[in-house]
Amino acid sequence: MNTIGNVGSGVRAAGTALARGLLAVCALYGRGVGAGGAPWKAGLMLGFLAVCFLGASTAGAGSLEDRNRAVVLRYMQEVINERKLDVLDEVMVEDWIAHNPTEPNGREGLKEFFGGMFRQFPEVHADVKRVIAEGDLVAVHSHYTGRKQDRGNDWAKGSGAVIDIFRLVDGKIVEHWDVNQRPIPEESVNGNTMFDGGALYNYRRP
Repeated sequence: MNTIGNVGSGVRAAGTALARGLLAVCALYGRGVGAGGAPWKAGLMLGFLAVCFLGASTAGAGSLEDRNRAVVLRYMQEVINERKLDVLDEVMVEDWIAHNPTEPNGREGLKEFFGGMFRQFPEVHADVKRVIAEGDLVAVHSHYTGRKQDRGNDWAKGSGAVIDIFRLVDGKIVEHWDVNQRPIPEESVNGNTMFDGGALYNYRRP
């Protein structure tokens, strides 16, 4: 689905495999030449290069997820909570793909959709509880409230528990799915809330 992401993952995997191979060669080389000869210096250099290569590959593996997570959190905070629709130009491609049946495809269509939503629910707010990033996908578990006094038990007022899933390419959102749970009941049979254990990733409403 995402050629760029697949190529990047392949390069990182190849780099990691190469580094591990170099480490294995160094280990065999060290056992072969013993401790006293001059060739140990070459083995030491190979080992140093392998460790550096492995470290760079490992660091690169986590950087894509970190960057994507930051883009999505900016979208949640600045677009949803602060109603800055112009930020969509920076975090989303023009021809983005929507899977929510009430949302249009395309960035400009989404701006119109959000404009109407914000007029209908001027106090809508999303408290992001969990963010899970893997490859080119970021999933966000949020508590939406339509008004300051709402606890999230009436979706007609813009409230509920929502899981948004975003796909990103080159640091921009290209595709979106969502799943909604509503209402949020006053009590549950298990004694747990729908958000227990979640850390708050954005600002609570005043």
